[in-house]
Amino acid sequence: MGELGLNKIMGALLATALLMMGLASLPSLVFASGGGHHGDEEETASLGEKMCAQFHYCVEIAEAASAGGAVEAVFDLGAALLTADVARGERTFAGQCSTCHTITPGGANGTGPNLHNTVGAEKAHIAGFNYSGALSNAEGSWTYENLDAWLKSPAGYIKGTSMSFAGIKKDADRANVIAYLAANTEGAPPFPAPMAAAAPAEGEAVPAEGEAVPVEGEAVPADAATPPAEGEAAPAEGAAPATGETPPAETPATEVAPT
Repeated sequence: MGELGLNKIMGALLATALLMMGLASLPSLVFASGGGHHGDEEETASLGEKMCAQFHYCVEIAEAASAGGAVEAVFDLGAALLTADVARGERTFAGQCSTCHTITPGGANGTGPNLHNTVGAEKAHIAGFNYSGALSNAEGSWTYENLDAWLKSPAGYIKGTSMSFAGIKKDADRANVIAYLAANTEGAPPFPAPMAAAAPAEGEAVPAEGEAVPVEGEAVPADAATPPAEGEAAPAEGAAPATGETPPAETPATEVAPT
């Protein structure tokens, strides 16, 4: 075989290798330029990665916020009872409590005991009613605070109670029902006092009694005159005005005519 034959064989092999490489890269070139479904999948994947990165960032923010100790709002039962609506409480009682309880004086017991004269009474105070063991052994009386905790979650307040009521979750609705129970209690104890107002932050000035509190952004008026700083001489009476201040015009003396 001569040199020409070897060149033909090498050329054929090289052409075959180039053809195989071209066929292997042809699908990627076609779909990349055509913008078919594979392009959409790649775009979706990239968006998914961005969303994952974003959600991971959001989780870190939530953890940081929880670590900062967010202040939880405290329910002021005393203030809520002062503004409670007894009529709304009656409607809530009729819709959620009357299936098991009566509240009329001398009313019969149902699945639950009669609730007339409940506020301030001892727990499990109805004679002859078959209370659960958990409630029979519960200590204390039905104060407003205990009634609020009981109505919010009976099973959470007294573990093992047989009362299958889920509870009244809205604070205003519970306050209305408690006020309705108090209205149906002879000689009910007075409502608890509202919580005291929060004390001002450290370093915050407390206005004196009768003194107007300045609006935010409004300049606080100074007193009649600013006292001189320590070591600074106070201006003498009749002293010359400061530079740039126009002195008052001198009143001319009245000349007496010679007689």
